[in-house]
Order: sequence, then structure tokens, then C-alpha cells
Amino acid sequence: MTLRGVGVDVVDLLRFRSLIDRRGQTLARRWFDTEELDQPGDRALNLARSFAVKEAVLKALRPSAVHHPRWREIVAVGDGTSMSVRLSGLVKREADAWGVRSICVTTAVRDQILIATAIAEVAQTSGTSPSSTGLS
Repeated sequence: MTLRGVGVDVVDLLRFRSLIDRRGQTLARRWFDTEELDQPGDRALNLARSFAVKEAVLKALRPSAVHHPRWREIVAVGDGTSMSVRLSGLVKREADAWGVRSICVTTAVRDQILIATAIAEVAQTSGTSPSSTGLS
């Protein structure tokens, strides 16, 4: 496997909780899939985790055609120790076009700060190097 990109996002949990309190339904409809909304446990923490993973995945993929991210096309669920990502729509088409075969994600929380990291990998074919695919 060859690296496509690495993405990192940081979320202030206190600020995110405040945002959920003020704009919960509007924000939920725009950014989250029902699978993300239905996760058990601390709703604000789960949504913050999903949001941070979405941002990190988008940064790792570096899609050229997604000028306005379609947040619901990246679904991130899990408890933080075990997260999974599912792509759909334009984001998936871009990832497929680049040959992305896996996206590994992880999150960590410390002192009300949540950090998400995503690593996108592509399958390396014979004769293909990062420089010949536009990767650096």
C-alpha cells in the first residue's frame, strides 16, 4: 500500500456541545447520517467524533471535485477506540478514482479536546510510484 494522504482535525468539545445545544436538528440533518445520529452513549461526544473524523478523512483524500463537502457522504461510527468509515456519492467516486483501498482512522480525547487522524492508502500497482500518481 502507498500513502494517499493524512488528515488531522481538532475539535473543542465544549464548543461543539454548545453548537449541538443551539443548532442540534439543523446541524444533524446537514452533517450526519442516521447511523451516526443513532449511536448509543454521549450524543455530543459521538457527533463530535464523527465530525472530526469526517474532516480528517476529507483532508486525507484531498478530493479535487469536492469544493463544498457533502458531509453525509462520509459516515464515521464507533466508540473512538474502534472507528469505521463508509464513503458514498461524489466523495466515494473521487476516492475510487485515486485507487483508495483503505482509510484508517483514530480519535483521542484529552482535556475537552478531541483529535481525529485519518490515513488514506492506495494500492500500489507495478510501475506506479507516488510521483507518477501525483502524490508527494
